[in-house]
Amino acid sequence: MGRALNVTTLLVSSLALLVSGWTAWRLHDSQSPQRVLDVRGVVVRDAKGTPRVLLGAPLPDPTRHGQSAGPRASALSGLVLLGPDGSERGGYGTTDIGGEALLTLDDANGSTEVFKVVANRDQGATLMVKHQNNTGAMLTSWQGKPELMFVDDSGQSYYVRPGASAAP
Repeated sequence: MGRALNVTTLLVSSLALLVSGWTAWRLHDSQSPQRVLDVRGVVVRDAKGTPRVLLGAPLPDPTRHGQSAGPRASALSGLVLLGPDGSERGGYGTTDIGGEALLTLDDANGSTEVFKVVANRDQGATLMVKHQNNTGAMLTSWQGKPELMFVDDSGQSYYVRPGASAAP
């Protein structure tokens, strides 16, 4: 009986030592400044548990007041900011189709992109500034030449292009 007790004690002690060593190694590894997280997405929530920041590849479809606002035009990977009501308020990312990089800021309802920058590897860049009443301005180089467009609250467009007369 004494020999069996000694062998059992030795085995249990060895197992405890092995588990302690493995745990210490994992703890050290998890606190290493060289560690890299390999994830498809991260959700940052506020104190109430509401998602406020999404980081993903790809990102989920946009939301308004916490509900789906329909599918994105193309899969998007990057960062999305959400308001306290769950509405998408803006983001920065790249599209899977079209090779575009986007930076957007949305209104408080998440229904209007009031600021948008689009960079396309083949067609230049576009900057859009818009109000909820649909007035706005766009500066673009997508046709290979600079172009400036203004839209008034009646929907009338005014263009300024090189070689053309200035907008009224």
